[in-house]
Amino acid sequence: MDEHVDMNRLSFDIPKKVTNMFDPIAMDTIVESACEIIKEHLKAHLVPIGEKKRERIENFVTQTSPQFRHLLRHASKELERLKPNLTDAELERALYEIKRAFDERCRKDQEDLIAKLDDVTLAQNDYSRLFQENVQRISDANSSVLTEYIVRRKVIISLLERGLRKRDDGKFNIESYMHNLVYPMGTTSEDQAYEVHNLWLLDEKLAYCSYISSDVPFNNDRSEGRADILILDSPVAISDNKNDGTAFDTIILFELKRPMRNDYSPGDNPIDQLFGYAEKLKSGTAKDKNGRTVKVSETTKFYLYAVCDITPTLVPILHRNGFSETPDTLGYYNFNSNYNAYFEVLSYDKVLLDAQKRNRVLFEKLGV
Repeated sequence: MDEHVDMNRLSFDIPKKVTNMFDPIAMDTIVESACEIIKEHLKAHLVPIGEKKRERIENFVTQTSPQFRHLLRHASKELERLKPNLTDAELERALYEIKRAFDERCRKDQEDLIAKLDDVTLAQNDYSRLFQENVQRISDANSSVLTEYIVRRKVIISLLERGLRKRDDGKFNIESYMHNLVYPMGTTSEDQAYEVHNLWLLDEKLAYCSYISSDVPFNNDRSEGRADILILDSPVAISDNKNDGTAFDTIILFELKRPMRNDYSPGDNPIDQLFGYAEKLKSGTAKDKNGRTVKVSETTKFYLYAVCDITPTLVPILHRNGFSETPDTLGYYNFNSNYNAYFEVLSYDKVLLDAQKRNRVLFEKLGV
């Protein structure tokens, strides 16, 4: 230390890291060595704290945030450095940062592994060793992404279930609550990331359609009618520079209503609303945001969905329009040949139960 002190003996000229053979020691080396000695000296005090912290982290990633569970195996040193007595929010943020760094290392490892496995001179034993060393870590990292997605689905289903309950003021949530839960209002698939919507609550296949708009008026005119959710299958007539006049093969329309609404009338109900939207599209008067006509042919298939509770004022409207009850008695369906439209009324109970059933096996496998 005397050899590396400055003239005023106020600091050292020891490099932070060893950079060449002429730097026999570095501050990082000194600090690491000192920490090991200090840990050993304070072992009787630090071990119980470390065990308690480890137990807390294990419980947290098992019961609250399983997307971080793989860090217990692959990032134990980083977990050891976490401060004890973190709040749940602080712990989740810290785990997220560790996971992000771990994911970055995994991406680099995948690239390195592929490069090494492409080496034709690599011996079979070395090939097997490299593969086994990396595949488990890479698999665990990829599994955590799936885990995070499944946990998010669990949360969304819980929000849907809570949204169907009466609020403290004795009223039910307004339509916009349910609408924004499924797809943010006033947006389209062109300006929203895939992860922000929850169309899987209604149908898993909807996420793969070409164009989706949510509460966007026809002709970009707020005085015009607008479907709650409009889904167009290829070609994408609404998106920029893609309306070449080709007719759509499939158009899907959703109308969502406030839970337990019971004031429907012959002039104000989701059945007539959806048929009205279909008529406008079939008439050739609906235009895209660039003012070009949304082309519909005689063979265009319409799928119309009303998402609402089936209350006493809605039932006679369904009967007058020739709807039949679904086998589970939680909805109604009909096919209207004049519109070439399959029409289904989905009660919120049906939406919730079906979503729970479709995802139950994922939740059970994950233990959430």
